[in-house]
Amino acid sequence: MALSKEQKAEYNHNLTEFKSFIDELKKDVNLYKAQMKKSKAAEPYYQIAIVLNSIKFMNTCICINDLSNHTLGLKSETYLNLARKEVYSVISTMERVVGADYENGLDENREQLDAIPEFAPDQRLNFIRGFRKTVNDIIEAFGSNSKWKWSWPEIHFKLAVLAKNLFDFRAYEKERDLDSPYYYVRMDHFNLIIELSNHAAQEYRSKFDLSTSDVNDLKKCIALLEMNRKIFQITGNNDDMVKTKTLIESMSAKVSSLENKDKKKKK
Repeated sequence: MALSKEQKAEYNHNLTEFKSFIDELKKDVNLYKAQMKKSKAAEPYYQIAIVLNSIKFMNTCICINDLSNHTLGLKSETYLNLARKEVYSVISTMERVVGADYENGLDENREQLDAIPEFAPDQRLNFIRGFRKTVNDIIEAFGSNSKWKWSWPEIHFKLAVLAKNLFDFRAYEKERDLDSPYYYVRMDHFNLIIELSNHAAQEYRSKFDLSTSDVNDLKKCIALLEMNRKIFQITGNNDDMVKTKTLIESMSAKVSSLENKDKKKKK
């Protein structure tokens, strides 16, 4: 059905306001980048500020898509793709702040964590929650049949690793008592890491079963479960550690079996 002049006019009028807000966000980012060059110690905080602006930008793109759906009856593929690309920008920036490691120990990024003491535990938790919601909103806006469907597991993977790297396991171990002002915040953040890791592992397993049959997807599952196992080991959650270890062994056996079959085919 052809769009009326009134529909187009209403959409363009409202879009102008959103574009003005996006322009303001860009100005703020340029300011942060200029200030960042003046202080090495403050650089991580400006990076975080830029990331928060990116999340505002993504949420604005989602709002524009909602506007397009409501006014024109069409998705705004342009703005949804801008939001999707910005997700990777956020992850890349935060990896510079707290690292991207998921294979080694839980305190490998100690130097980076020590550089952001003013980024409080509750702020870190709220950041991960907010970023996850934005990511989920973008995925939902694209729909279940999107061509990007099998790229989402990678984003879930990176989100889980980011949540882990933002968490101070040393402080968690030292302050595991109800008198600690951040006791419940750290418990919530801890549980969120496990939740995000399990979800990302399930997403990669679905990708393997329904799309790729690629053992590398199962290896990503194992990497996430192994990350959880280390967390359970250091925090003394023995029952969960044993369950996770069993899952790792089962999936590792499957990977070995598939790789052996592949070698035989090649021979």
